[in-house]
Amino acid sequence: MKNKFDSLKKENEANQKGVQEIITNLNNIQEETKRISLVAKNVNIIISDLDKQFESATKLKKVDIVFLFLATALQITRQYLLAKSTNNAFGMENRPNDKEAAKKADGPFKHIMQEKYHIDNRESHFYHISVEEIWSKPVPFDVQSGSTNFGINMGGGNYHRLATAGHDPILGWIFGTANIATRTVTTLPTFESFHVKYGNNFFTRSGEQSKRAMDFMSNHAQTSKVLQYGITNRILHPSKDRNLEILISALAMEAIHLKSDYSSRRSLSLPFAGLSPTIAKKASDMGIDMASVGHISKQVGIAVTVNTIVSLLHRLLILSTEEIMNTNLLQVRTNKIITYSNTIATASNLAYIGATAALKGAPDMKALDIGGFLVTLYKLISSVNFQNKVKEEFLEKEFYNKVMNE
Repeated sequence: MKNKFDSLKKENEANQKGVQEIITNLNNIQEETKRISLVAKNVNIIISDLDKQFESATKLKKVDIVFLFLATALQITRQYLLAKSTNNAFGMENRPNDKEAAKKADGPFKHIMQEKYHIDNRESHFYHISVEEIWSKPVPFDVQSGSTNFGINMGGGNYHRLATAGHDPILGWIFGTANIATRTVTTLPTFESFHVKYGNNFFTRSGEQSKRAMDFMSNHAQTSKVLQYGITNRILHPSKDRNLEILISALAMEAIHLKSDYSSRRSLSLPFAGLSPTIAKKASDMGIDMASVGHISKQVGIAVTVNTIVSLLHRLLILSTEEIMNTNLLQVRTNKIITYSNTIATASNLAYIGATAALKGAPDMKALDIGGFLVTLYKLISSVNFQNKVKEEFLEKEFYNKVMNE
C-alpha cells in the first residue's frame, strides 16, 4: 500500500537526479569553457600549426618534381621549335617579301583568270567591274600612282598599307571588299575615296607625265557610293548583273590579299592603326604588326596547351595513386608545378636573349618568347590568388573544427 512517504521518496530521488544533471552540465560547461579559453589563449599557435599543415599538404613531392622537370622541358622545347620555325614572324628578315607572300596566298582560280583576261576587257564605268577583272588584276587599293595629283602621300612601298582602309585587318573586310567591287581606293585616316583607272594619264613625283601605263588614281569617288554600289546594292539585288558573284569574288580577293600581306615583311598594321598615321608608322618600324601579334598568339596557345596537358596528367596520376580528401589542395600542388615551370622557362629565355645581345651585339628576336612571358605572368597572379583562397578556406574549416572540437 502506497503512502505519502513513498511519493516524497520518489520526488526526492527525482530532485536529486535533476540536481546531478545540473551539476554534470555545469562541469561540462566549465570544461568546455576551459577548452575554449585554451584555444583563444593559443590561437596564434593553433593558426601557425594549421598553416604548417597546409604547407605540408601542398608541398611538392618527388612525383611532383618529376612533373616540374617535364613541364619545364616541354616549355623550353616549345620555345626552341618556335624560334627555329620557318614561319617565325618576329623580325622582318624572317618573313617573305611581297612577291613570295603573294605567290603563296594566290588561289589557282586567280591564275586561270589571269590567262584568259585582257586589259581591253576592263570596265570603263565608275563603280562597275567584272568578275574576270577582279580575279585578274591587282586589288585597286594597292595603287600609289596618281596620288600626287591629289596631294596624297601613300607612304611608298613600305607604308602604303597604312594609308588605305582596304589593308586594315578589320576595316578591310568592309572597305576593301567594296573597293574591289567598285575599282576604287579609300584612304586613311580621311576615308576619302578615288576611282582607279589603267593608263599613263597621270604625273609622276618628278612632275612629268608617266611613260608607262599602270593603275592610277584618276578621279574623286564618293565613299558612300563605294559602299552602296560595292556592297549594299549587290546584297539587295543579287541576281542583277552578276552582283552576288561579284561580291563573293571581291570578298574572296580581299581574304587572299590580307592573307598575303599578313605574312609579308611589312605585314598588316594593327586594327585601326591607320587612323593615326604617325603611330602606325612607328609601330610598323618597330615590328609591331599583325604578324608579330599572330606569332605571340601562337606562343600563348602552345604554352597554355603544354600547361593543360601537364596539369591533366599530374592530377590523374596523383588521384590514382594517393588518397586525396581535398582536391583543392591537389590543385595547389598542380598550380605550383605549372607556375614554377613557366617561370624557369621564361627566365632561361630572357637569359638567352641577354646573352645573344652581349655576344652578338643584338638580341636574337626570333627566340624571344613574349607569349610565354604573358602566360607566366598570368599564372603567377592566378596561382597566388587561388592558393590564397584555398588556404583561407582550409584555415577557416580547420579552425572551426578546433573550436567545435570536431
